[in-house]
Amino acid sequence: MFLDTQNLILLIVFLIVGVIVLICCVYCCACKPACADARRNLIRRQIARDEEAIEREREASRAELRGTLSAHEQARNEVREKYQLKK
Repeated sequence: MFLDTQNLILLIVFLIVGVIVLICCVYCCACKPACADARRNLIRRQIARDEEAIEREREASRAELRGTLSAHEQARNEVREKYQLKK
């Protein structure tokens, strides 16, 4: 079997492309678990940040509510004192 120049060049190109594809497949299979772990860790950190932000918002809301309730209690006490009402 005789290969002319064009077929020989195509064979070499296909071999090179095949080797590159094989290397890429091996690399992807090797790094896929590491990428999955990194993605999982990133998601866990994001969830932790979100939970901290939610907790800060809750504390701010509780503090605001306590402030509002104490203001209402103070106003109620002033009215009781003014009209000398019992608790």
